[in-house]
Amino acid sequence: MADRLVPLDGPANFRDIGGYETDHGQLVRTGRVFRSDSLSYMSDEDVLHVTEVLGLRTVIDLRAGHEVEKFTHGPLEQLPVAVWHVPIVDETRRENTGHDATEWSNGQIIPLDELYLLMLNRFGHRFIAVLDLIAASDTQPVVFHCAAGKDRTGLVAMLILGLLGVDPDVIAADYALTDGRMPVLLERHQARAGDGGVAEIAKQHYAVDAEAMRAVIDRVIEDHGSVEGYVRAHGLTPEAIASLRASLLEDVAHPGGI
Repeated sequence: MADRLVPLDGPANFRDIGGYETDHGQLVRTGRVFRSDSLSYMSDEDVLHVTEVLGLRTVIDLRAGHEVEKFTHGPLEQLPVAVWHVPIVDETRRENTGHDATEWSNGQIIPLDELYLLMLNRFGHRFIAVLDLIAASDTQPVVFHCAAGKDRTGLVAMLILGLLGVDPDVIAADYALTDGRMPVLLERHQARAGDGGVAEIAKQHYAVDAEAMRAVIDRVIEDHGSVEGYVRAHGLTPEAIASLRASLLEDVAHPGGI
């Protein structure tokens, strides 16, 4: 985590997804794609760091519309940084029921891996829209984020790293790094809400479970042959796949090269 985390005053889970070796012996480039929790609360120092030091050009907000209305896209929206709103899930409560979207109709909590698979199957076109943005030549460096930077963000990161050829166990371990950030993330959100206020992240139904993410990857491979098979089946073009790989992979012997 120390090698990946970008320490900021606002976001607690802003980190680089690069640096991993692929099954072809290449490396995922660092400094190109970041994942994060909410960017709604960024200090002036945070903004300066991500724009001037990281050179951030694009923000992809994965949260639902009502989340953005309440907590905004954050201060980067007022700067020359492109902010794209690509909600992965539109609702957090099912219409005409009293059930949360993380519950079956009988009120039982959906197991985490099954919830992730439901998201991938139902909202595949949304995930592809995010990958298309990241693949564009003028968007990087880019950060994608949701509220906690765990579920929606974790699935996007899984698809990117899987498409680049990173080992599934490594992808699951990267996902699980969020576990170490949850205490400070929750503390920051509670402090901002104050007494009686509404925190963007107040609690989590689910623990950060690396085994659940590994089970999701296994199911994607079982159903589609590979992560590439999944993204192709949901509309990602060969050109976009080639662009992602060209921009995000480098030879181990020549890191930093084009």
